[in-house]
Amino acid sequence: MQPSDAAFILELLALSRAPSIGAARLRAVVSFFHDPSRARDATPSELMRIEGIGEQIAHSLYTYLRSADYRAARIAAERQLEQAQKLGAKILTLWDSAYPTLLKDIYDAPPYLFVRGTLTQHALRIAVVGTRHPTEYGKNVTRKLTAALANAQAEIVSGLAFGIDILAHQTALESGTRTLAVLGSGVDTIYTDPKGKLYPKIIEHGAILSEEWLGTVPIAENFPKRNRIISGLSQGVLIVESDVKGGAMITARYALDQNREVFAVPGSIYSHKSNGTNALIRDSRAKLVMSAEDMLSELHVETRSTLEAPTLTLPDLSPEELKVYQALSDTPMHIDDLCDSTGLDVSDALIILFELELKNCAKQLPGKFFQRA
Repeated sequence: MQPSDAAFILELLALSRAPSIGAARLRAVVSFFHDPSRARDATPSELMRIEGIGEQIAHSLYTYLRSADYRAARIAAERQLEQAQKLGAKILTLWDSAYPTLLKDIYDAPPYLFVRGTLTQHALRIAVVGTRHPTEYGKNVTRKLTAALANAQAEIVSGLAFGIDILAHQTALESGTRTLAVLGSGVDTIYTDPKGKLYPKIIEHGAILSEEWLGTVPIAENFPKRNRIISGLSQGVLIVESDVKGGAMITARYALDQNREVFAVPGSIYSHKSNGTNALIRDSRAKLVMSAEDMLSELHVETRSTLEAPTLTLPDLSPEELKVYQALSDTPMHIDDLCDSTGLDVSDALIILFELELKNCAKQLPGKFFQRA
């Protein structure tokens, strides 16, 4: 029986529903027998020979494989196979050669993944994660660094959550690179994109994947273990903005446990959304990042001038418009500071800024702050 066979997958799914059998133990059972169906014929003493399975779990597994619960699990697994086929999804097992090599190497690698799209053995993957409520600074940094990583042909991994995650996926696609979205729900339950504005593009230019069964709704307990997949798929993890108890910090801890590189963007000491990233840097658990080259050199990826963001082609600007545009930056600037910098009156500056907004060169923020678009 081959790991990609429907029969192998069916037995694996049913076996995964056994009590006290998590990812690591399920992996050990299948590796021991090579064929998950053989576990049904094993005695408790044979099951106890498997690493990580003691007497109590062996008897529990032996009982489960002869119970009505197991028969119900097989029926449910058959439905999963049928639903996956209708959805155009595939179920990739840990023992399949197409399973991502990096992820396979972590201790508790998912024994199977539901995948919509295409997984490849990509040479370079970097996860980009952060808060669900980023500041303008966080958004700008995410766009800049993700675009530069894409330009280095890195595949971008994230969790399709609101905020930094979705922005990283969007920027990756806009920059022409593949992106992987790891869900804490079934791959048919994409709660952050119910109208399908983004995820079909991710499927076309990457993949949406999850270890959760189809139909699984997003619940809190699924997200921490989802994060181990995000880091496990990646050579490095970039944390853009996060408080000390943010979900991205869980990803950082998994990455450190998995011997992955962790990178963090420094932020204001007055912003709680940078408390987590600043703490990672302070405690030497993450490397401070100011550019994509900081990450790529740490990962021993050859850096080239092409890593710089593409040169922006400006529309025709008058001398006054160009003067204001050059005074702006990616960091929000108050109108008073802009006038001090340019020597313009507030009324004249606002007229010029309005023209720049029409030309997609500037953006107004609340509180009379402005920045480059």
